[in-house]
Amino acid sequence: MVIKKLVTDVLVVGGGSTGLIAALEAEKNGADVTIICKQKAGRSGNTIVSGSAFSVVVPEEGNPDSEEIYFNDLIRSGKGINQKELTRTLAFNSGKTIEWLEDYGMEFFKTNNEYVKRQPPGHSHPRSVPTIWDGYSYLARGLSFMKPLSESVIKRNIRVMEQTVVAHLLTTNGKIAGAIAIDINESEFIVISCKSIILANGGAGGMFSHNNNTVGITGDSYALAYEAGAVLKDMEFVQFYPTQMIKPLKMPASNPLFGDGAVLRNKDKELFIHRYVEGGDKAATRDKMAQAIFQEVERGYGVEGGVYFDCSGIPKEVLESKYSHFCNQLKKKGVDPQKDMVIVSPTTHYFLGGVKINTNCESSIPGLYAAGEAATGTHGANRLSGSSIADTVVFGKIAGESAAEYSAVNQHAKINSQDLSNKLERLKVNSKGEESLADKKELVRSVMWRSASVVREESILREGLKQLYEVESILDKIAVRNYKEIVSFQELANMITVGKLTIKGALERKESRGSHWRRDYPDQSEDYLGNFEYSKSSDGDIINYRPLDGLLINN
Repeated sequence: MVIKKLVTDVLVVGGGSTGLIAALEAEKNGADVTIICKQKAGRSGNTIVSGSAFSVVVPEEGNPDSEEIYFNDLIRSGKGINQKELTRTLAFNSGKTIEWLEDYGMEFFKTNNEYVKRQPPGHSHPRSVPTIWDGYSYLARGLSFMKPLSESVIKRNIRVMEQTVVAHLLTTNGKIAGAIAIDINESEFIVISCKSIILANGGAGGMFSHNNNTVGITGDSYALAYEAGAVLKDMEFVQFYPTQMIKPLKMPASNPLFGDGAVLRNKDKELFIHRYVEGGDKAATRDKMAQAIFQEVERGYGVEGGVYFDCSGIPKEVLESKYSHFCNQLKKKGVDPQKDMVIVSPTTHYFLGGVKINTNCESSIPGLYAAGEAATGTHGANRLSGSSIADTVVFGKIAGESAAEYSAVNQHAKINSQDLSNKLERLKVNSKGEESLADKKELVRSVMWRSASVVREESILREGLKQLYEVESILDKIAVRNYKEIVSFQELANMITVGKLTIKGALERKESRGSHWRRDYPDQSEDYLGNFEYSKSSDGDIINYRPLDGLLINN
């Protein structure tokens, strides 16, 4: 076993937008920073496949929008269980992020020297501001957001380790001491001594067989934090993107299109959203739209597993000016969006649960911070379109600054040698294993989609949980032959850990709220106007309920 050592002040786990922003801010505040990324920094994470538009209160004279209105929209979308101090932090700091990003070289669409603003469903005012993505593929236009950040990281000489995966966090006396990483290319382990760690390695969309996430999003941030002893929260909430195009090609049909007149139709070409959501297509938030499509397909009115997406109601000049890239992608397939309809279906999109943090992005473990999709609380039971990228900037900056401040006043904790040895022992090959690693990962993904996706009910949830325990029971029989498979095996273990918590939380929440929809409990209940918190003990998973602004209630 080849083991290298590394010493740094702040370790940033993740090379997506949150990680890059956190690293830049930590370095700016005087810390020695190291970024560790499973893929390639600046070309990984879900921002790349996002629409690269983020929802902010644009600081322009005469703008009728306000931070308070944005805050209320976020609370309304989150069904009232948002961690309000985090939601307020996002809303009231969102507008400041534009200037910060422009300082790093990011460019935004403007008309007559004013930012172009779109109005996705659920927003009271137009506030979705897109970057200029000319020169980038429509399916990877988020690179227009990522490239200036990654170039800035290079200019600052921030240490970046790619194709490297953090497998375990190390704590001493309840505080962060370091981490164990695996360098896939060099086939070696790295023991990292650090003062603070920022988890910025995303969500768990890859835990489901149907998802629109990039490769490697397997719940690592949650599993790392949970194993180390951090409190997680709201793990039952998973957002499903309602309109992932499945024909004539696979790509998202952007939510702002509904604000300009796009509608959904069933197999008989009938408008149907109004039967499920007051206000119809334009008013439907992502959770309600996904559930409406699912039910319409379930009723037998679907089209090849989805429904029709119709842009003919959007004025031609609006469609061709505001959504030119979208139109060009369709025209390459011989589809005229002004006349022809495409087929869309829900898919796993964003994890709303995660590491519980405060407004400084601190977790329950001193020295451990989380931001972006790794953290939870801001969006409650459902996230508004465009708010995730705003989240990465606002809280990425806060996490970087907080971690740097912590590292400035704390010494490196001595790594517990026995804990290190035990964790290294778990990261080993098993050439005699007889079970297929790839097969078991695919099984977990299919179990999660079948039991815990858009529609949930007790019997299906319990069957899914049983199947996850069955896979967990044979982990020691799975063939693991090299360092790459050690990483893949770790992903499987993380998917099982996070999957079990997601299902257990879904069983505990006996109501339907936001993205969590129980067929057997279809109504929202005041009994669940609060949050479930998850912690690990020697006796297993502990799930406690905390009413809003109330005391923790033990099960």
